[in-house]
Amino acid sequence: MGILSDLTFEQLRNATLAQIRTAIQNKLLTLTKKQLIILILKVSDIDIEKHEIQDREEGEDCPHGQLWRLRVIRDVLGNKLRSQRFDWTYYPEGPVDIITQSELNDLDQIISVRKTKHYLDGRQPEVIK
Repeated sequence: MGILSDLTFEQLRNATLAQIRTAIQNKLLTLTKKQLIILILKVSDIDIEKHEIQDREEGEDCPHGQLWRLRVIRDVLGNKLRSQRFDWTYYPEGPVDIITQSELNDLDQIISVRKTKHYLDGRQPEVIK
């Protein structure tokens, strides 16, 4: 439920512009002057162009832990903005060896990769090429 209507996020995505305007108008009619002023002040601080939503996360595990995870990031209208993929490899003894973090664009093309190597001898993990 939002500040300006009682529609859920999914209902907002599926609604027409006219339906959203009506829902907002109905909600605004129930607010007091104080509530309207607070609402206006809150909304002015929101940078809607930067608003992103993690749509879903999926992945697979193995006996040692996580094998891979994929996070899809969308805008408020449901358009895919980017994805993040994490892949884990493990030493035969079980601890994490390398975690690979890939950033993908909206077309699932890799735009950057970062690998973090973990060591069994107590050294701190480090980013490798």
